[in-house]
Amino acid sequence: MSRHRPTSLLVPTLAALLLASACSAKQDSRLEQLSAGISKDSVLAIMGGDKPQRVDPFLVGGHYIEAMYFAFPGASDSADFADRNMTPVIVSDGKLAAWGWKQWDSVAAEYKIPVVKE
Repeated sequence: MSRHRPTSLLVPTLAALLLASACSAKQDSRLEQLSAGISKDSVLAIMGGDKPQRVDPFLVGGHYIEAMYFAFPGASDSADFADRNMTPVIVSDGKLAAWGWKQWDSVAAEYKIPVVKE
């Protein structure tokens, strides 16, 4: 028997995480311009038109989730591009769902998505 998480639970869970996202994402001033529910294209424009260093796609409970990892402005050293030295921005079904490590770790744990802890 497989367990399916109702899609109605995804929205409130992500909404609660969004509120916390705004409080913890102060290292990168670009993140202050993000708001819940904006399109992926808007996220990319706010992040300076930069392509993320990496995108990890996941299909979870019928939702397409993308974890986009952005380097901090001015990053140039290879150590700057280690996962935990970048900022994760999470898009679900084409809309901004969460940003920052605390929020990504929470979403990942909720949906059993493997995330680098280093």
